[in-house]
Amino acid sequence: MNLLAVYDRVTSATSHSFNDKMESMFHWDGWASIDAPLVSSLFVILVLMILGTVVGIRARIALKNKEYLQKPKGIMFFAELYYDMCNNFAGSNMGENHIGWGGYFWTLFAYLFLAFNISLFGLPSLVDWLACPLCLAIIMFTIIQYQGIKYSKLGYFHRYVEPIFIFLPVNLITMWAPIVSTTMRLFGNCLSGTILVGLVQWALSSASSGIFEAFGVVGTIGTSSFWNNPGWTSIFLAPGPVGVFNSYFSLFSGFIQTLVFSSLSAIWISQEMPEPEPEKKEDVLPASETRPLVIEG
Repeated sequence: MNLLAVYDRVTSATSHSFNDKMESMFHWDGWASIDAPLVSSLFVILVLMILGTVVGIRARIALKNKEYLQKPKGIMFFAELYYDMCNNFAGSNMGENHIGWGGYFWTLFAYLFLAFNISLFGLPSLVDWLACPLCLAIIMFTIIQYQGIKYSKLGYFHRYVEPIFIFLPVNLITMWAPIVSTTMRLFGNCLSGTILVGLVQWALSSASSGIFEAFGVVGTIGTSSFWNNPGWTSIFLAPGPVGVFNSYFSLFSGFIQTLVFSSLSAIWISQEMPEPEPEKKEDVLPASETRPLVIEG
């Protein structure tokens, strides 16, 4: 399949039924399986790869020229600011001994926030594609289980038969619960925003057409196909309010959901790690007792 066919499939992906979208997530048929959300995901990954490469090259140049002795400027200023933010986030949610996890949240923050806001650039939304939050939840679940086995060894499996063996089904459901809960949280919040924006756009388009029809104005200008489909009168009221709603559900709601998902990931991962040993205080020798000097006359 050539690139033109892929483009036609991407642009027509919004007309697919829900069953078609669900089937396309778990079935791969080469170029024919590439749809709009997958293109959005690949675009986000490409942007992050380019930014990471640019920052990495710039950091090596700065290290070679010993620019770390000076105040950072330009892209290095924002990179260092973002780096400190991720490390502080990991330290505050996982403990100061786990600041090294800042690199994981560096990637998670950037990908998830861009996934929420990719629709502002004209590409289809990514998080309301069920495969995206599901994959993020599976990655988080895998890290949690890996950390549990790493530190608890064979004792990790004892949790599934606590307090007695009959509780095994309940404990297994509890183990898989984070995948379902985090997936539905991300998917539901993004999908609800998409539905609300669509309803607002439909209502304003209908109101706009009704206002112009009341004055006898039709939504066509001449014989140009551009003005005939769709009629310009149906989009007169929509751009402003729809832009505000879209910005809210993309920027504000996207930031909140990114923060919630990352916080839950940090807490659940840190629970599988051993608590840091308290620092041993040096034994303080008791001060020698002194008696007041008494001079007898």
